[in-house]
Amino acid sequence: MGNVPATVPIDRKRFVVVFLVANVVLIGFLAGVASVGAGVAVPATGVGGFTVAFDELRGDGFEQYSTMESHEGCERYPVSETRIQSGTIEGLHLFKDLEMPVTDDTFRVSIEAEHVEFEGLNQRFTHLEGDIRFEEDQVVEYEEGEDRMRISSPDIVIEDGAIQTENQYITQLSLEELDVAMVANPEETDTTPPVIDCQEEHNATG
Repeated sequence: MGNVPATVPIDRKRFVVVFLVANVVLIGFLAGVASVGAGVAVPATGVGGFTVAFDELRGDGFEQYSTMESHEGCERYPVSETRIQSGTIEGLHLFKDLEMPVTDDTFRVSIEAEHVEFEGLNQRFTHLEGDIRFEEDQVVEYEEGEDRMRISSPDIVIEDGAIQTENQYITQLSLEELDVAMVANPEETDTTPPVIDCQEEHNATG
């Protein structure tokens, strides 16, 4: 019922927090892909990782699996696969950096939507930061032999989130007042994404 801080190293008690939240990331990317409006099915695999920030996510029908599989960008964090039946997200802001192979320029795509509604979300992610609460009970199962966790809940609420994702799919998406911007070779601007701890660690040691 209370808020759960979600800056999460690999730790079995806090594993659940990382495991849950990144549902939002899928919605963020799809807001850009599906800017034509509602009622679309959007696969977003193969686009590489991206970062999303948001004010609040409310979801119904939540289920997720996590493993201790390592990841190139967030090696200390579990990889998670999640499903959520339906929900809404407020104050969405998606960031994606694109490297240009010939010019070596970087273009940052920034996508914002005030209100998003979605159905049939499936997603894979590595890291999140934010506050989580459940308004109903959760079921958590941990498989020792496979180092794998499963969690399910009738609902989830996430506030002040920032998430790093890999790929995702959504069945239906509806959004309002979409704003898209692109910045060449971005520095400190309004399109600067939130800093995710594991990215800083990877860049410092990579």
